[in-house]
Amino acid sequence: MTRVNEQTPLLSAHGKAHPTPLPRLQFAIVLFLQLAEPLTSNVIFPFAPQMVRDMGITHGRESQVGHYVGLLQSIFFVAEGCTVLFWSRLSDGIGRRLVIMTGLLGLSLSMFAFGLSKTFTGLVISRSLSGALNGNVGVMKSMVAEMTDDSNISTAYAYMPLAWNTGGTLGPMIGGWLYNPAKRFPNRA
Repeated sequence: MTRVNEQTPLLSAHGKAHPTPLPRLQFAIVLFLQLAEPLTSNVIFPFAPQMVRDMGITHGRESQVGHYVGLLQSIFFVAEGCTVLFWSRLSDGIGRRLVIMTGLLGLSLSMFAFGLSKTFTGLVISRSLSGALNGNVGVMKSMVAEMTDDSNISTAYAYMPLAWNTGGTLGPMIGGWLYNPAKRFPNRA
């Protein structure tokens, strides 16, 4: 019988001595695909205020610009939060790859529609679709859990915020670079 005292470890080390290496290519692909969420959620930051002003939504009331921009930004996450469990359950039934590809295709089309929108209603609908079709976060976390084991899952999940931070940094940079291209790049047409 083992004596238990204050120096006895609470958890015994039954794991492997050396962690299993992560499948680098598969893991890198998942991280790359996960960039879509922060990129598309943050890319509108630089030009959304001017877009709201130019559409005449506020009827010249500058104090209302922030309200409408905030609405556009938050509708993405509300729609995503409402659909993330649906996409996760669907991926359990029809497969992760099909759900991710459907989400990325829909996300691309809805962002394209956002860029072509001429009314605030069009902006809200396309932004809602972007969020609703971007419920891939749970699916990708499931994929990471499936490609790891007990010895390396903590390392894999430690890398997951890199995708959000990278996309959160690159999204506004890309949006700012592409802002008003007709005026910024007049000789490139």
